[in-house]
Amino acid sequence: MFFKQTPQILENIEVQDKNIIDTINCKRSIELANRIIRGKGRLLVRKSGTEPKIRIMAESNYNRLNKKCINIIKKTIR
Repeated sequence: MFFKQTPQILENIEVQDKNIIDTINCKRSIELANRIIRGKGRLLVRKSGTEPKIRIMAESNYNRLNKKCINIIKKTIR
């Protein structure tokens, strides 16, 4: 069995309210980032279960694409 490593970036953004990812603006930015990375990688955005943080993970063979998608979402959260 062959395992191919894929570059991954995980960012933890400290927030006052973890429910910020439920706002319309944040949902739109997540949708945009998902459209950009679709077919080339994957994106995961979730609330931390233990800390006041939002965790954003992007995974693809293109580090620039990973950073771009994370930054789109970060702008809405901050």
